[in-house]
Amino acid sequence: MKQETVHADKVQLAYAGILSKATTLGMILVAIGYIVYVFQLLPLSVPIDQVAGNWGLRASEFHQKVPGAPSGWSCFSHAGQGDMLSYISIIYLGIVTMMCLVAAGFAFLREKNMIYTLVSFAQIAVLILAAAGVVSGGH
Repeated sequence: MKQETVHADKVQLAYAGILSKATTLGMILVAIGYIVYVFQLLPLSVPIDQVAGNWGLRASEFHQKVPGAPSGWSCFSHAGQGDMLSYISIIYLGIVTMMCLVAAGFAFLREKNMIYTLVSFAQIAVLILAAAGVVSGGH
């Protein structure tokens, strides 16, 4: 039985290298955030029982019923609170995709592959605009 060898190109290696390191760090941050939240090692902006009691609500309904709960990017101004620290660790995992696309975009640029370079950076721009709330799906 002959074993087939698979070769990865430089772009794939750049993407995979960032993905491996960033997701490992992300999972560590999520675990730390979870422990801080569950054991209430830092004060919470919203008590756990209020979150659990309103779990089925839409975000807008939750914010009406629980005044003072951080929303949107205000979580970063409340980073010293246990629940927001946990939330920020999840946001970090969402940013990993952009970090990988940046690495891939520069790898494409080094290879002088302008089409893929432009596509990579266009994807990053769309993700940033969507995160900022500029692009929405009609909601």
